[in-house]
Amino acid sequence: MSFPHEAVPDSAIFGPHHLYVGVLVVLAVVWVVSDNYPHREPLLAAVGALVALFAFATVWPYYPPVGALGALAGLTLAAVGILWPGGIWGAYPLRARGLAVVGVAVALDDVIEHAFPVATPLDVLFARVIYPVIA
Repeated sequence: MSFPHEAVPDSAIFGPHHLYVGVLVVLAVVWVVSDNYPHREPLLAAVGALVALFAFATVWPYYPPVGALGALAGLTLAAVGILWPGGIWGAYPLRARGLAVVGVAVALDDVIEHAFPVATPLDVLFARVIYPVIA
């Protein structure tokens, strides 16, 4: 087995990947909650999401192992920043924290699907339910 499973995700890096949707959700939530408390910004989530976006969109097509690892590491960093017990997100509303976790999960679903030869829930949903309806 080679890592990553796909040298260029879906052979089109700027295609409609749900990593982009997940990262945008995380960044939007960070932007909304960032002005709630002075000097307490959810930077780990933002930096992790941006690292994953950079690694996926610009590094993966040219250096697949580095790009895949960077995307996985960035999303892991974002998840740790959001889920850390007693961390910065503990002061923010639970719905914001939950939405940020959903964003990370959506993005991670796409990265795992392209990095490893496994079927992930959102890709299976698209292939079996959504695509037959729109095709």
